[in-house]
Amino acid sequence: MGQIRKGLKVLIVEDERDMAAAFARLLRRMGYHPLITLSGEEALDVIDREEPDLVLTDLRLPATDGLTVVRHARRSARKIPVIVCTAYVSGASRREALSAGAAVYLPKPFSAVELEAAVSRALAAGAEGDGR
Repeated sequence: MGQIRKGLKVLIVEDERDMAAAFARLLRRMGYHPLITLSGEEALDVIDREEPDLVLTDLRLPATDGLTVVRHARRSARKIPVIVCTAYVSGASRREALSAGAAVYLPKPFSAVELEAAVSRALAAGAEGDGR
């Protein structure tokens, strides 16, 4: 799975508060510093202001969707790696997310082990600068 780098900032973009809080608890236990936004629009500002090391975004968000978040993170100076998670899993949404630049496509629900593996893969992809 590779070495997990502790203390890195992970931006969680999830419009369901309980789900965002659950993701934050899992990431905190893994040693990461979670930041939470409840909208894609807010996420764009946080990406610019906080420069997180990784973004975990839902695909379906009100107003500004997860694909917009992916593109914005990947266009940033640091080309921030992104994990897209969704309960609306399909081949088309997977292709769309990866084409937009997502490093990992993670179907909901997922376990803590699956999240940890996804974070490791996304950070490794980001380190290679390739994004997929």
